[in-house]
Amino acid sequence: MRTPPTTPPNKFTMHTRLAECEVVASNALTAAKEALDVLKRQPPRGDTGATGPKGDSIVGPAGRDGKNGKDGRDAVGINGTNGRDGKDGKDGAPGPDSAVVLAETRAELANVLKQFEDLKLVVTAIQQQNAQSKEYIEYLRNKVRSK
Repeated sequence: MRTPPTTPPNKFTMHTRLAECEVVASNALTAAKEALDVLKRQPPRGDTGATGPKGDSIVGPAGRDGKNGKDGRDAVGINGTNGRDGKDGKDGAPGPDSAVVLAETRAELANVLKQFEDLKLVVTAIQQQNAQSKEYIEYLRNKVRSK
């Protein structure tokens, strides 16, 4: 859109007045096309309808506790199953049946430690063998070079 002139046109020259009228008409056409594009994207809304009747209130007294006492206010839950016996039959620590489990675990740990020591000896022997092999290979290379 072009802006209309700031100085008034000479009223005695018809071609200047006609050119300015064409500018105003062109601006109006452009504005109308833009308004049509807006209407195509979002159609106009209709009038707002009348307000409906007032509904009933849904606010009522507080509800009672839930079925198992967990869903209500200040509810107490149901009791669960009892835990395992403690050290002396109370404290929640492992009970007397765990002494067998503890002995089995200690025996298994001792077996693992023994196997670890055996593996450690095997690895040390392999490392020593590799060190001796390296020295022997160097000896053979020097012997070949000296010939």
